[in-house]
Amino acid sequence: MATVLIVEDERVLGQACQSSLAGDGHAAHWVANAEEAMEWLEGRQIDLALIDLGLPGMDGLEFLKRVRDSHPDAAFVMMTARGDVPTAVRAMRLGACDFLLKPLDLETVSLVANKNLSNSHLARSWKHEQKSRTQRFGLHQLLGECSAIEKAKGLVRRLSSMDVAASQEPPNVLITGETGTGKGMLARAFHYEGPRRGGPFIQVNCAALPEGLVESELFGHVKGAFTSATSNKRGLFEVASQGTLFLDEVGSLSLPLQAKLLTAVETRRIRPIGATVEQPIDIQLIAAMNEVPTAVVADGGFREDLYHRLCVIQTHLPPLRERGRDIDLLAEHFLASHCRKFGLSLKRLSPQARNALRRYHWPGNVRELGNQLESAVLLSDEAIDADVLPRPQRTAIDDDPGADDTVLNVDFSKGPVSLATMERELIVRAMAATDYNVSRAAALIDVSRDTLRYRVEKYGIPTRKNGAGS
Repeated sequence: MATVLIVEDERVLGQACQSSLAGDGHAAHWVANAEEAMEWLEGRQIDLALIDLGLPGMDGLEFLKRVRDSHPDAAFVMMTARGDVPTAVRAMRLGACDFLLKPLDLETVSLVANKNLSNSHLARSWKHEQKSRTQRFGLHQLLGECSAIEKAKGLVRRLSSMDVAASQEPPNVLITGETGTGKGMLARAFHYEGPRRGGPFIQVNCAALPEGLVESELFGHVKGAFTSATSNKRGLFEVASQGTLFLDEVGSLSLPLQAKLLTAVETRRIRPIGATVEQPIDIQLIAAMNEVPTAVVADGGFREDLYHRLCVIQTHLPPLRERGRDIDLLAEHFLASHCRKFGLSLKRLSPQARNALRRYHWPGNVRELGNQLESAVLLSDEAIDADVLPRPQRTAIDDDPGADDTVLNVDFSKGPVSLATMERELIVRAMAATDYNVSRAAALIDVSRDTLRYRVEKYGIPTRKNGAGS
């Protein structure tokens, strides 16, 4: 049932419209002038207003100006005599969606009202859906406080505040980082926080596409272009029109396809397979790579000119093992999320489990952390201990609790060891060997106190007691 306001100074006509719309199942209210309408609207929201342009006192045009902003989801239909059509056109430019010519036919009033109520409902549903998607994929979902994550958030905010909606050539974005670091989430944040949030977000994993179908998937084809092309096919560049196309693992594309992608990026035009003419594209292009781009370019696996075209805006997401205290923050987030999903009371991490999470290498990064804690939530009671974590929390560095803290053993047979992991473990052992005295620990590893404090903060290394080393 919709709420409809009728503002008409002719009593008979106003009451007739009210009765007709009430018969359609709507909650219709009639008032004789704009001043009375303003008073009635206070504290209320409406779905539709039928407004006479020739009202006594405040006219319909002025009334529309005053109420449109406070009722953004309402549809406004103007009622006017034939000689006042130019004014009705002005009203539509000010936000009215339709107008009715007097003398009114009640059947027409009903048809126009229901048509605009339907359109208004669709608009509200779309707005609600967009709001819901922004809540699910917006910037607030990118959790973390380390400098690299804060830098990425700042970049999203900066681009979203710029007026690039009118531009047909928004800047290309390149996101780099290991698998599982959140590149897809960051790409969605760029889209749903930006001016193209109302358009589609199309994600394609380039590495997952069969090599023979990649060109057709991206650029489309016309009927008869090849044996199995029995009809025209729209490519993803076309499907993403007025929205965002996210090319994940773009480095996996073959060099010939990279050349065609370069042409599309440079000219903002594509040519489907078998087509004789090009067509313009209007997209925000975001690409992601797992590898270090400059290294891939140097090895000849990626075109240098395409790399420079894609990285107009470039940002890097660090691996989880280098994000310090973000591990604790993300762990708490996943615990709350998984407990809520399974209808369980909130569980907590034991000190041993928390320490194990901090010391693990995290080859799968944030994605792996989320999966491990989901399993731990299901396998534990109130407290989550290290023994219920689904994978052994050991790295190639000896983390036996009974081991000598002054000795750092590395066993490469257990897997690769990152430099950051070695650095963190070195600091942990130095702190333990000096009873967590920062000055003595800094001297042991030949760095300044300030440098050591920075590294302790960066890696989220716990201190045994407050004020250690002061």
